[in-house]
Amino acid sequence: MHGRTKVNVLPDSVRVLALILCIGGSTLAASSSRDLGDGSGFADYTVVDANLEAGAIPIVINEFLAPNSSDKYLDSQGEPDDWLELYNRGDAPFDVGGMYLTDDLLQPAKWHIPTSDATQTTIAPHGYLVIWADRDVADPGLHADFSLNAGGEDLALFDKDGVTLVDSITFDQQVANVSYGRFPDGNDSWWLMTFPTPGGPNVRIYEGITRKPKFNFDHGFHDREFFVAITCETEGAMIYYKTDGSVPYVADAARPSSMAALYNGPVRINKTACLRAVAVKPGWQPSPIETRTYIFVADVIKQSPTGASPGHGWPTGSVNGQTIDYGMDPDVVNDPRYKDLMGDALLSLPTISLATDVSNLFDSQRGIYVNAKRTGQDWERPVSVELIHPDETEGFQVDAGLRVRGGYSRSDSNPKHAFRLFFRSEYGTPKLKYPLFGKEGVDEFENIDLRTSQNYSWAYDGSERHTFLRDVFSRDTQRDMGQSYTRSRYYHLYLNGQYWGLFQTEERAEASYAESYFGGGKEDYDVVKTVGGNPSYTIEATDGALDACRLLWEAAVAGFNVEEPYYRIQGLNPDG
Repeated sequence: MHGRTKVNVLPDSVRVLALILCIGGSTLAASSSRDLGDGSGFADYTVVDANLEAGAIPIVINEFLAPNSSDKYLDSQGEPDDWLELYNRGDAPFDVGGMYLTDDLLQPAKWHIPTSDATQTTIAPHGYLVIWADRDVADPGLHADFSLNAGGEDLALFDKDGVTLVDSITFDQQVANVSYGRFPDGNDSWWLMTFPTPGGPNVRIYEGITRKPKFNFDHGFHDREFFVAITCETEGAMIYYKTDGSVPYVADAARPSSMAALYNGPVRINKTACLRAVAVKPGWQPSPIETRTYIFVADVIKQSPTGASPGHGWPTGSVNGQTIDYGMDPDVVNDPRYKDLMGDALLSLPTISLATDVSNLFDSQRGIYVNAKRTGQDWERPVSVELIHPDETEGFQVDAGLRVRGGYSRSDSNPKHAFRLFFRSEYGTPKLKYPLFGKEGVDEFENIDLRTSQNYSWAYDGSERHTFLRDVFSRDTQRDMGQSYTRSRYYHLYLNGQYWGLFQTEERAEASYAESYFGGGKEDYDVVKTVGGNPSYTIEATDGALDACRLLWEAAVAGFNVEEPYYRIQGLNPDG
């Protein structure tokens, strides 16, 4: 079988153990995984070789789901993985064993459909076969050695020679838990399916896909008023927008959000704004939200000089005991020593702009900023992430999941929390694809930290230890000594257009990091750290399990007075 070779760096008795002691901070970054040059979240879908001719192979790709985060569609291991469905348009059973599936037309033989059990791979006349696209090739059932990129890619079926194309589709950005399939089954017409039907007849719900809005101005820095024209290629679509960073449309309720405006002409922008727009059409799937941040440095310097709330939705006082500190300090920006330097300072570093509903941050019950000690995916909120370079170097906009990260810094008395970004298929793309650290590091990320000055910092407790500089210096020194390290870059951060201070991206030392830099697969690594916000330093495995860590710990406690146990933890024979 063609598939990925599992790499074991250490023996099975110990497995690969990446012991990460998360004592200090972390960092951020992001980018779109696919160039949506036409401004549409859903580009044209291309179907290839779908017509059944005499003597032709009757199998077609009939439906797929990416991303799958629903508990309604689980594989035999109970996991909500992406899947695809093959359909037999013929009048006789057909065994697809020996054929190939791929998500890259340049690698047609990427995954070889097993030939070991014809009962698993034979499709009845006008029947269906579901294959999980999750890379879990060792699991029982049919599991392809690739996952589907919800941001868009190719999906193809090749004949047993690994050369002859049987069927393929090129798709663009997908919607979480909404499949895309032929209707009727085996037909050349593709439709969104809000009721996915793996292994059964397809059911059409939407009439079509509303194209993503286009803005005639990209994100960036400005010093004079301008007007943004918003267009949509879907005829008859209406556009709703907001300029405060919150979402303009509630998809679940099929209605515009509070204070969203119906677009009827170019939008005036004369101060810092996070413009977000959505296109909708009755009976059609609403478009993804388009987001662009426009920053006026002269405006930023004057934000909330008295510490007052920035406006609608922002708290006017403490929430759940959380200290909240808005705006720029007039004692600094008006100081003769600094006032003429502020503009250049705000343009001296790249900017990261985060846009999300204010309630995702500051609501007393569900806001992650005012419940900072809460951890896990239940405390992850959707966010738009933009990287904006002052010199107009190409940045990105990508949707992601946002959490608070850190330990001691989660304290309510600390007005400045750090963040972690997660790139998941449910937000549109499973990975950020952007060279955050230039040639110094990899250019694909499943997550990234956005850390800031916290404990032992001047900003929080007047400390002279300067951890905001010292931590990066220490990690870079590890690099200079030829050791593994996590990379960082400094940024200005904005939340819905409000300046939030200096932050820095940092790679998160976990399984996908290990896969990127040390090889093997994520499943080869255990990552052990202290539980976030836990003063007792209880440890947990954020990837893998604690078993290997406990074995290593117990061996170390028992001691290495003789050479045999020392050799054994390295996977060597007793004599070395």
